[in-house]
Amino acid sequence: MGSEGRPWSSRGHAKTRASGGVGASEGFAPVRVVWICALWALIHSILASKQIKDLTLRIAGPRYRDGLYRFSFNAQSVVSLLWAARQFSRLPDQELYRVSPPWSWLFRASQAASLGVLLSGVRVMGILRFAGVTPLRDLLTGSDVRPAPEAQGPPVGSDDEMVRAGAFRFSRHPGNLGALGFFLFLPRMTANRAILVALVALYVVLGSMHEEYRLRAAHDAAYERYRRAVPFLLPGRPPG
Repeated sequence: MGSEGRPWSSRGHAKTRASGGVGASEGFAPVRVVWICALWALIHSILASKQIKDLTLRIAGPRYRDGLYRFSFNAQSVVSLLWAARQFSRLPDQELYRVSPPWSWLFRASQAASLGVLLSGVRVMGILRFAGVTPLRDLLTGSDVRPAPEAQGPPVGSDDEMVRAGAFRFSRHPGNLGALGFFLFLPRMTANRAILVALVALYVVLGSMHEEYRLRAAHDAAYERYRRAVPFLLPGRPPG
């Protein structure tokens, strides 16, 4: 707990970053937070779009597109995310609140559970396939490369129905739900982080809606039946 024994500590003073020599009077940088997040989201969305995938297909052919695209996309996502995180960490900021033990343990547990939801969805889709390792290995070894999925969702089972396993039993977009939960339960919240959480929430909802469109186009009636049975994002809410 803080010096007064309270689990929640609110601090209005600005934090000085080691790089750049930002003074306490400079506060925080909401516009720069938005620009960093928007740039990363724009790059991520463009490279994940069907138009870019189709362009790659025309240029490289189906075998090289399916064998290389997912791995290359994930590699650039990691690099661009590290760049965005570095830029974000150097911005002037202002602490809003800090949750101290034992309540902070609940926040950390919620973050761990959120990551568990995310990883559960990845496991259902196939960890190595999701990472792009399986298609890359098939390409390099001369094996048949399975076509890349149109969007990230549950796979189609042998009965031609969407697989309802793991986190896909209670959320149609567990990866997005897990990512949102991780940021939402940060035990230390700053002004910049609050803006980041709001932007992540917006991106999660819009991204999930776009993914729904692509999954319904790819799987038609099978996905429609799945959509009617499993909630969109939050567990317990009526499907829609």
